[in-house]
Amino acid sequence: MNLDADKLQTALGEALDEHHGVGISAAVYQGGETITAAAGLVNNVTGVEMTTDTVMHIGSITKTLNTTLLMQLVDEGVVDLDDPVVKYLPDLKIGNLDALERITVKMLVNHSSGIDGEIVPEHGHDLETIAHAIPRFAEMDQLHPPGEDCSYCNTATVIAGFLCQEMTETSWYDLIKTKIFTPLEMNHAVALPEDALLYRASVGHHLNPETNECTRTSLPFLPLSFAPAGATLMMSAQDLLTFARAHMNSGVGDNGHRLLSAASTQDMQTKTIDYQGVGFAEGFGLGWMLYEDGSFGHGGGGPGILSWLTVAPEKDFAMAVFTNVEHGATMIETIMRPYLDELGLTYYADAAAQASEAEPVDAPDEALFLGAYRNCAMTYELIPHEDGYAMRLRMNHKFYDSISLDWSPPIPIRFVADDVFVGSAPVGPLSTPFRLVNVEAGKAQHLAGGGRLYRREA
Repeated sequence: MNLDADKLQTALGEALDEHHGVGISAAVYQGGETITAAAGLVNNVTGVEMTTDTVMHIGSITKTLNTTLLMQLVDEGVVDLDDPVVKYLPDLKIGNLDALERITVKMLVNHSSGIDGEIVPEHGHDLETIAHAIPRFAEMDQLHPPGEDCSYCNTATVIAGFLCQEMTETSWYDLIKTKIFTPLEMNHAVALPEDALLYRASVGHHLNPETNECTRTSLPFLPLSFAPAGATLMMSAQDLLTFARAHMNSGVGDNGHRLLSAASTQDMQTKTIDYQGVGFAEGFGLGWMLYEDGSFGHGGGGPGILSWLTVAPEKDFAMAVFTNVEHGATMIETIMRPYLDELGLTYYADAAAQASEAEPVDAPDEALFLGAYRNCAMTYELIPHEDGYAMRLRMNHKFYDSISLDWSPPIPIRFVADDVFVGSAPVGPLSTPFRLVNVEAGKAQHLAGGGRLYRREA
């Protein structure tokens, strides 16, 4: 592969223009060479230009750094992944105490804990420490028995970060800086909002689809307590590749610093559980989302931002793309696709796209699927509609300022397999196919979609 920085720069500018973006940054590594490029603005109010050293939100990509911290403690003999979490956090409480006794440390970072947790409301800056948030998890229920299924869980990730903090008696933010940023020489990386003042920092935006105009988000950061899940970390795309390179090189950074043991690095990249849904990921390692072509990676979303990291050690390749718009998915794919195609790698959304384009089949028995499915973040209701079936949905909490809590109008759905359906148009939440899973007595007990499970309501 011939890496051409000018070609990447041109592609970023064209993607911004075509998809009504604000700012975008990218870095590509392949075969010992790295190129970077940036285009657009850090925000559309001041007009400050995006540069390659701009720090941008990485969202849930943070989970890979959080798990790296945890695995460092495993390397040090401080934590055993197979131990119950309560061994290290005896005061921890969730809604199902019987389940809590069976949740291991590993389950926190491979999304198999079953904890029904997304995010908690902002309680004010002074009360948004990780330690302050943990008691609020006491009311969180279970989506499934521990270790028996897989559902992406922000809260479990926060608990893992809290465990790291408690076992080292060091704040999570300082751990990220002293155990990852500094030793790898990630010099454009931010752990706390106030750290962003030292850098050219990007801000998220929302698109008005009627006017194609973007508005700066009123929530530049999610609650600080949710930092381990992706609330606060910002960095340049090149710095993220510096981190990824250590995971490509058996735990050793390009500067020679050993971040993790080779065994722990491999453990993070080894599948521990399958995902039952379509697309999103084949399964999860520890922190990483894994794919059939041998690559791994992670995405990140948040108020007005979207980011993605792909790592393919067998191809000696890694690529990060950051956008400061919530609708950045198409831009990211546009930028990444030529590089992935050349190397014979699939894009993470390919399986979902194939399902959305599949020919319809007859719907299964209504008893299998009609009804409401819920987790703490969202409720989906499958209903008869006109000559077929539809889905309506609502958010259960207002996480972002662009989110409505009202029920959506009915969205027609079509089945493309006996247990898989998609929306009438691959837009919004229905760009992700849904699979009916865990069938008991002829009824699906869960929907699987977007990496998450939604439990059937009685």
